[in-house]
Amino acid sequence: MSGRRLTPRGTFNRWGAWIVLLLLASLARLPAADWDAGIAAHPDERFLLGVAQATPLWGDPCAASPDFPYGHLPVLLGRLLVLAAPSADPLFAARLLSALVGILLVAITGALGRELAGTRGALVAAAVMALAPFPIQQARFFTVDPWGAAFASAALLAGMRRRWLAAGALAGGAVACKLSLAWVGLPLLLAAFVGRRWHGVGRLLAGGALAFALAAPWAILRPVACWRGPLAQAGLVAGRYVVPYTKQYAGTRPFSYPLAQMAGWGLGPAAVLAGGVALGFVVWHWRQLEQPARLLWGWTVLYFVVTAGLYVKFPRYLLPIYPAWAAWAAWLVRRSPWGRGLLVGLTALLGLAQLAIHGQPHPWEVASRVIYAQVPEGAIVAVELWDHALPVPLPGHASDGYRVLTLPVFDDETAEKAAELARAAEEADVIVLASRRGYGALARQPERYAETLAWYRQMLVERDAVIIARCPRLGPVALVDAPLQDAGLPVPDTLAARCSAPLAWRWPGLDESFRVYDAPTVVLLFHTESRPRSP
Repeated sequence: MSGRRLTPRGTFNRWGAWIVLLLLASLARLPAADWDAGIAAHPDERFLLGVAQATPLWGDPCAASPDFPYGHLPVLLGRLLVLAAPSADPLFAARLLSALVGILLVAITGALGRELAGTRGALVAAAVMALAPFPIQQARFFTVDPWGAAFASAALLAGMRRRWLAAGALAGGAVACKLSLAWVGLPLLLAAFVGRRWHGVGRLLAGGALAFALAAPWAILRPVACWRGPLAQAGLVAGRYVVPYTKQYAGTRPFSYPLAQMAGWGLGPAAVLAGGVALGFVVWHWRQLEQPARLLWGWTVLYFVVTAGLYVKFPRYLLPIYPAWAAWAAWLVRRSPWGRGLLVGLTALLGLAQLAIHGQPHPWEVASRVIYAQVPEGAIVAVELWDHALPVPLPGHASDGYRVLTLPVFDDETAEKAAELARAAEEADVIVLASRRGYGALARQPERYAETLAWYRQMLVERDAVIIARCPRLGPVALVDAPLQDAGLPVPDTLAARCSAPLAWRWPGLDESFRVYDAPTVVLLFHTESRPRSP
């Protein structure tokens, strides 16, 4: 960190850069809160808001939702939104609140970067966090992860500045969002112990206990009921039992799969590579590392190891270390102007591609309009179990006019399942594959689901397919992965045609949660004689 004092002009330029950067972060997060036209495409959002609506202020979420798997602080925040406008749909307000948290995360990331690499490092780290695609996406979802990441990162920042009471209170808030964030307490405690700051340890523990008790009192008053859900969730992510939406992780490798996903559409390859090199490099210079940097290194490595090694590897699980990782990336390039420019520029390209998604209507809305236009009322619509049922209700259209046939694609291969699939092939006027969730997960276990995958292939060959997608784009080039090809299924069109783009660059296979909520690829399979028109 430079010891030179900033001139008045330098101070003005620094604050001007921060204002521009935070404005960019705001423009990337605040617009398009209606990115799904109110469909509530992300199930966790409606679940959290449903619990909030059913829970009195400071009431017990465990009574409203037995086995509630998250912390209670997001429910309290959701409840405050409901009380502020009881007659309004709280979804959009909740998303705007998440966007503000996303902007706050950018500022916290910059502060972490400043602790590591001075003023320039602060701006570079904040720019990476502001422009990376995954933080932009997560800021549009009212889920527990952005809140937990903000509290955990702020706790580390306070610990790096030796403000132990604040660090403990913020860490308590993080745990009140998500149990797995209790790991943030370990590096904080070690930092206080190593420095022999016994008063700091006491303040850290007192602040954490008080904040958690205020934010999640029922976890203390009714521990059996309120800890059952988070502990069951811990068993799920560890792979002790598998449910349909976690079957996608069969055969995925620990550590390498989450790191590849983080590079593919998280922080982007440049930031992940730079941060990873920095984390490895400082090990060889540990003695020269100051205590605040050691604290941040310990958190980044610890949380990655305990989280990336789990069976369930949703990319959002690593969001709490994104600010620290961006700060380490900024530390690596702190003395290189071209390195800083390359890091921020490459990250910004992916962020711009992510933003292009919201200039197009949600595929589930478009697919629903196609069904309403092409399929008469009373017809049979086959939908996959565990995926979003289409068509969705739209102004002037109601979905209850169709007969729905549910496809048990995630069940084990039995004669009953085969009969259900055969019935759909014979009777359904349209078979809806609302996303890759079904075939994408089953393709990871081809021996176990051979008959179901054969059924998918048969339907894609025998029926006329209408494929609807909205894709990340940079001008005329779509940056898109190919879920049908990745699953080994027949492909009715090209990637460029699917994205309505002149050119398409096939992106490496992405985790389904990068696309399944805000940019799913919908496949509508009609009887050949229906000859549906493309949307």
